[in-house]
Amino acid sequence: MGDFAEIATVTPERICQEAVDVAGLTDFGDDAYLDGLSLLCEGLRSDIMTSGGRNMLANDSVKYLVNRLRVVDLHARRPELASAPVTAPVVILGLPRTGTTAMSYLLGQDPQWRSLLNWEAVTSVPPPTTATLRTDQRCVELLEFQRMVLPLLDPPPPHWEWADGPTECTFLLAQDFKAAMWESRVPNPAYREFISSVDMSSAYTYHRMCLQVLQSEAPGRWVLKMPAHAFFIDALLAVYPDARIIWTHRDPATSAASFMNLLAFSHTLSLGAPDVSWIAGTTPSRLLDQVHRPMEALVGHDVHHVHYRDYLAGPLAEVRRVYDWLGEPLEPEVEQAMAEWLAADPLKASRQASYSLEDFGLDRTTINQQFAEYIDTFQVAVD
Repeated sequence: MGDFAEIATVTPERICQEAVDVAGLTDFGDDAYLDGLSLLCEGLRSDIMTSGGRNMLANDSVKYLVNRLRVVDLHARRPELASAPVTAPVVILGLPRTGTTAMSYLLGQDPQWRSLLNWEAVTSVPPPTTATLRTDQRCVELLEFQRMVLPLLDPPPPHWEWADGPTECTFLLAQDFKAAMWESRVPNPAYREFISSVDMSSAYTYHRMCLQVLQSEAPGRWVLKMPAHAFFIDALLAVYPDARIIWTHRDPATSAASFMNLLAFSHTLSLGAPDVSWIAGTTPSRLLDQVHRPMEALVGHDVHHVHYRDYLAGPLAEVRRVYDWLGEPLEPEVEQAMAEWLAADPLKASRQASYSLEDFGLDRTTINQQFAEYIDTFQVAVD
């Protein structure tokens, strides 16, 4: 990958050319990704970025465009992929830090579901087979790298995904440069305004293209996870009108505090230190939209609600309720695998002991007053 440490080097043109050079391909599909990429580059050229952070995120952009080139190319060579149905995906969404990751990992223990795995989201071509989902060399190499790096991180990241485990759909949307992930890493008002109101149709159309590629050799009914699907709910339902929605809930003040702690960690990687003022000033309103949009869009839609407090009290009981709602069997051996996953607790390395709204100059009372309608509507327990 290239050297983007200098401000002047970060342009859409250069990032696209780097991707073309790596992939040996030139067709990005439609050009809907360019507006988001241009705004991202604008943010990366800001002097608030460290040279290391700028270089890291620019090279991430190249990597995502390389995958886009390969996905578009495979669709061109295999036109039958475009008509392959993505039927009734199970989609887990909600406020961030509400248990979406744990639920996706638990469902991922069941072979009847097809999870989007961390490694394949950004290296999708050639698609793995069912037999090689977790033994593909690309997965193995990334997993070995993660196992080497994680013990060196102090403090550990607040959120961690293993290469062979379920990941967030944000890594697919990011390849169209319309993803909340970019906003969380680069504090740029222009990109924030863009992602708040942009038509997400192209991003979810590309999302489906990726799933069509990945399911071609490893089929199955998808279980997808991304809290911000709630923010983009209209576009999600337009592309997947038969989606089965699992909405996770948690005390908004606790969710916000945990999410802002995660944002602070992301800022440390890209800015050298968290922009506390930006995080405090932008997060509550963003999360309010993330509950109000689905409250409007999902009226009349069959939704299963999972409350974080209930999940903590009995994870497997909550999973049984999910299966009952889906009308699918929970086989004893699958439930045993889920129990073993819970006992092993593979996500414990990223679990941080404390975080506080006060670190960002905010307080619980104010946050929960802002979310009063949401709390009352869904009877969300507050801490």
